[in-house]
Amino acid sequence: MRTKGYAAILALALCAQLLQGALAAPAAELKLPVREQPVAAGYGDFYAIRADGTLIAWGAPEFGGDGRDLPFEQARELLPNAEAVYTSGRGATFAIDKEGGLYGINTGTDRFSPVLQRVAADPDDPMKPVKLAHGVSMVSVGGNHTLVVRQDGELWVQGWYMHGAPWLYEENKQKGKDNPYEDSYYVKVMDNVTWALATGRGGLAVTADYELWGWGLNTVDGRDNKPQKLADNVLEASWNVLIRDGGWRGPVEMTEGWRWTYDSETGGIEMERVPELDGAARASYDAVITRGGALYFFDSAGSGLDGKYRQVMDMVDYADRGERTSLVIRYGGVLWSLTQQEDGTLKDQRLGAGFYGGTPGGQHGLDNFKAVNRYREGQFTDVKATDWFADNVKSAYELGLMKGNSSSTFAPGDTITVAEAVTVSARVRDTYWGGQTDFTAKAGAAWYQPYVDYAIASGMMNAAPADCDRPATRAELARWLAAALAGEGTEPVNRSIRFTDVTEAHRDYAGIMALARAGIMGGKGDGVFDPDAPVLRCEAAATLSRAARPALRLGAGQ
Repeated sequence: MRTKGYAAILALALCAQLLQGALAAPAAELKLPVREQPVAAGYGDFYAIRADGTLIAWGAPEFGGDGRDLPFEQARELLPNAEAVYTSGRGATFAIDKEGGLYGINTGTDRFSPVLQRVAADPDDPMKPVKLAHGVSMVSVGGNHTLVVRQDGELWVQGWYMHGAPWLYEENKQKGKDNPYEDSYYVKVMDNVTWALATGRGGLAVTADYELWGWGLNTVDGRDNKPQKLADNVLEASWNVLIRDGGWRGPVEMTEGWRWTYDSETGGIEMERVPELDGAARASYDAVITRGGALYFFDSAGSGLDGKYRQVMDMVDYADRGERTSLVIRYGGVLWSLTQQEDGTLKDQRLGAGFYGGTPGGQHGLDNFKAVNRYREGQFTDVKATDWFADNVKSAYELGLMKGNSSSTFAPGDTITVAEAVTVSARVRDTYWGGQTDFTAKAGAAWYQPYVDYAIASGMMNAAPADCDRPATRAELARWLAAALAGEGTEPVNRSIRFTDVTEAHRDYAGIMALARAGIMGGKGDGVFDPDAPVLRCEAAATLSRAARPALRLGAGQ
């Protein structure tokens, strides 16, 4: 379980060792990119990366800091060109730039100045980033140690006492040293590592072969101090969740979520499949994000397989769970906070737009929807001016989101297929993000294949639908369209909307409610949404036009 003790700042002792050459030129064949992590939530300090790469900070760390407790509106700019930020919650904070440069933040804490003076920290500005190393892919900060994954796949640990590399403590005791934990250390743990996470006194690592390794898991007798292989087909892991290859189309296309515990008696692990976490894309301390953007938090009822994961937000790209307040970046680069209340509920607050995940320069948004076709009066003989959907058909046609089924008819009462639902949703996403994707199908491929490929690549779906020719359901359109929109695209108009036939247990609850509360999709009266009903072309036109033009949304004039 995550421990954010103040001793984590000892991890900054790696500064001198890094600068003295502990990280020599890479020798492995791996060339890992910098792993993006644009938010970090500490004890009272918070960090986020804007869309242009600027790292900002607000609040105040429990230890160190510059004496200021800044509100979000007065956040300080710390570093340009940032790609990732991590914090222990007690003062130790790291950032990585897009080139793999590792920086320490809050390095001027008096408590540890004898070590940190060697890296020339600014005594007048402890929050000023200090360059520590180059060639770093990611960092994981624990309570008393830090893991560093280099871009060449080397995994290094900075720790002290029995934290980080417990076997060093045991070996020093066996050698009869009087103070085996007096000094911190910085050692290489493994090679061929693509991902790592610091646990209570040890860590977890995933190799390029998708093997999960762990150490320091047994806090009873220390029999597992050194790294040991725990499982196969693992992409990422937290202290209680594994993201595994689903075995359908490879690790990129489909994943499975598994709860796991370490068995101190056998040295192995016990696993239990958690279907609601299938499709998981990111795992961190007590939080999981699926490829569809659902954010789950773990509510502990004890240890091991006790407790459960519950969905707390949708349309999420990145998140970091803090001790009381967590940070979330939702689709479109919109930054939110989630604060734990005394009754156990979470209070959400929109902080601002323009963060990592959004398009630099504000190029994403509803303003990108512009007329590309001219709609003439009487364009379609089967769409009368008095029909409830007439304005919607006009807008959907003008915006290039839908066409007629012929040059003179629209066929408003016909249904749309799964392929057509994916197609229009992909068009919406591409336009919203300011893209200019060429959706021309290759020779011999189905006309809709480029749209399906785009939807998978952009995280709108995990894998291609089994049957693209059958009628699409209202729930499916809501699922894909909600994944296509973000930020201002789904700002709620009416948060009180409920449907009797769409509960939180429904697979598409998040997407349906996001569109319904934004006034993009409506129900069928008497609190019924009818999620399994096929989508009529007039309904699709209404949904798409409302998505692109807020003035047409249900309740917009209220």
